[in-house]
Amino acid sequence: MPVLVLTLLTLLFGSAPAAAQSPAAPAEESLVPLDRGTHVREYAGWLLFSRWDGSAFRLSTWHAGTVRDLAVSSQAKAFDADLGPDSAGRPSAVFSQCEGSCDLAVIGLAPGASPRPVRNANTSQQDETSPSVWRGRIAFARRYDAQTVAAYTKRLDAPRARPSSRLAGLPAERCGAVDAPDCRPIDDAEVVGLELWGRWVAQSWTYQPTGFPGFRQNEIRLTDIARTDTRQVAAMVTGLGGQSYLGPSAVDGHVAFAKTCKGDPGGCFTANSGPLRYRITTARYEHDGVNQPWSAWAWDGSAGYRVPSDYACGSDAGVRTEACAIVRRPDGPWVAIAAGSVR
Repeated sequence: MPVLVLTLLTLLFGSAPAAAQSPAAPAEESLVPLDRGTHVREYAGWLLFSRWDGSAFRLSTWHAGTVRDLAVSSQAKAFDADLGPDSAGRPSAVFSQCEGSCDLAVIGLAPGASPRPVRNANTSQQDETSPSVWRGRIAFARRYDAQTVAAYTKRLDAPRARPSSRLAGLPAERCGAVDAPDCRPIDDAEVVGLELWGRWVAQSWTYQPTGFPGFRQNEIRLTDIARTDTRQVAAMVTGLGGQSYLGPSAVDGHVAFAKTCKGDPGGCFTANSGPLRYRITTARYEHDGVNQPWSAWAWDGSAGYRVPSDYACGSDAGVRTEACAIVRRPDGPWVAIAAGSVR
């Protein structure tokens, strides 16, 4: 085309519009290199995780770029632990330590702090696990036997003679099976994680409906400590992709969790996987779509803290696409998603 004609067209109609570009992925930052995988929890700028020291796991914190081991005895498996404010609002940790049986203890994060057993909730016959702490109150799971587990809450200053309060949890049976009978009792239930925030307790469960062929069921539930409000937030089946929920985290009126495929990532899709959040007051769902095989995730209200796949953090000597570490991932754009896509 002659230069004069091209110039006239440009003057009349302007230059051609630039091609639309997809949003750039959030810039990530590796915070803590790891030798093995771990759960990760966050509160007020602190991270809590299990650090493999070459022979055992240590309960450790990260804050302002510094990693420090807490004065807690090491153990062979990663700690079941959580962060939250103590009764004075200072960051603190609660954890389950398993030496024969599993019992709860709390510890402050200041240097020199020592763990204190939660004597008014620990039992000698059952395991206390999946703890969470918020301003002098804890939530936790208690396993009675291979088939029976329940979630409880208790004030740390309550007398031992006062029983822990049982939280509303799973219903007695789950309906909607693909073959008769449509409703089946729930077997082999496990509390994957609890998150206490004010009067609310977010719960992550996995279980197997009796006689239901195929895979386990996964569920995120929300209840209050008075048992006056209990609801299902999300539910799915664990398929060949190893579909799993990570978290939950509760921040500023949201319950956040992540959906990931720990097996075949083809079982997850960017449209309905990655970080998800649920607004408690409006029941609105949003997601920050990403399809990556994470093994742990927590959220602080503006960023997620993820641990790469079990493969990246395992002992397999094969080719790894990512180093094992705790990685900070700023939120991408949160997009509304229909409730039917989540449960």
